[in-house]
Amino acid sequence: MSKKTESYYDAWTKRYMASGYGDIIQAHRPANVHDLLDYTAEQAGIKDGMTILDAGCGVCGPAIYFAEKYDITIHALSISGEQIRIAKERISKAGPENKIIPQKGDFHELDKLYPAEHFDLILLLESYGHASNHKKLIHSAEKVLKTNGKIYIKDYFKKEITGSKTRMKAVKKAIKRMNKYYAYNLPDLNNTLTYLRQTDLSLQYIQRHQLPLDNEKSVGQFETDYGIDLYDGGFHYIFLEPLELLFQKPASRDEPIT
Repeated sequence: MSKKTESYYDAWTKRYMASGYGDIIQAHRPANVHDLLDYTAEQAGIKDGMTILDAGCGVCGPAIYFAEKYDITIHALSISGEQIRIAKERISKAGPENKIIPQKGDFHELDKLYPAEHFDLILLLESYGHASNHKKLIHSAEKVLKTNGKIYIKDYFKKEITGSKTRMKAVKKAIKRMNKYYAYNLPDLNNTLTYLRQTDLSLQYIQRHQLPLDNEKSVGQFETDYGIDLYDGGFHYIFLEPLELLFQKPASRDEPIT
């Protein structure tokens, strides 16, 4: 999957940027993308002084925005060399070179790329779904997270496939198409919780993303332009849940629950 994702974004990044996505390659977004980034900062708990990892950073649109608003250091990681090339250009033009450190690499190998207990916060902003091995990613992320550090995941997850045989078949077909067209491995929430519970990470919250969706200029137009149809003309979000997950690394695995 890593090679597939690398090839996909090397080829498709400029197409995203030329569409309604711009520098923020995230599908679940309100009409004003700055509302999304402000919401993300609040939900993830971004604060001055933090060392942050944006794992699956795209072209660093979010990283640049956060670096301009907060006194932070952001390590920005992408599997795509093309994305990192564009990100470096964007960072240089925007000005916060000393606050953002872009790097090409595989986020399944975070513990090989960064020191142990290095980050206050790890962001997975619609990048978690590109993991070929969600369990490996989570366990690797835990190793580079500081004590009391947090992992914030914002992504689409599979809904339970229910209903008639016809509907179940159509949903399975749509998921297969989504994985194919977007180089995705659409995550399952129950599996994700199992992987997280195999670590020492403690659950802070799971919730449906609170901001209203406006895909008129991003997803809808993008799919129209490139002939992507996941649900045979229907609205494919009926099989997806936009969720946020926040987990924290406790000081001790045996500390009392408060």
